[in-house]
Amino acid sequence: MDKIQCTFQNAKSKEEQGNNLIKKEEIIDKCAELDHDELVKLTKGAIRNIIESDPLLSGLPADVTIEELKAQIAVAQGQAITLYLNRGELPKLGIVVPPHHTTVLDLKKAIKRHTNLSLKREKVKKKISWKHIWKKYHLCFENVRLIDDNENIKAYGITNKVELHYVKRRREKNKLIKHS
Repeated sequence: MDKIQCTFQNAKSKEEQGNNLIKKEEIIDKCAELDHDELVKLTKGAIRNIIESDPLLSGLPADVTIEELKAQIAVAQGQAITLYLNRGELPKLGIVVPPHHTTVLDLKKAIKRHTNLSLKREKVKKKISWKHIWKKYHLCFENVRLIDDNENIKAYGITNKVELHYVKRRREKNKLIKHS
């Protein structure tokens, strides 16, 4: 009787193992059935949950870029500063730049990157002529115009969390310089 019972239990356990294998194969098949869009959606959801739960990254948008993640980490480590660009009626734009060896030209490039990314997120398909912007406007910090593109931003007194804004350039009459 013991032999029969033992054989019955072995058969039962083999059947359970077979059922477990079938279940595992079903799970693998279901994963294989997920198309690319569903996997992307699941991945983005997982990343969003991680970002929202981390106090360091919580202020970042859901479709954060690698550049934004690195910049946020650099700010937390004191290797970068955040400047705010007041754009009038539009919301202020946060710009992250390194505090040392950053020129006005580097700042302008960062403004261009952040503005274009902001427009892309808002699904605005408008091309901005940055050549025109920099020809018509100066960046300004506390009534000081950032005129020299090669000048370090520290020379203008720009530090962490300061606010910049655009100021219309004055038209210069008689651009010819008289030589004595």
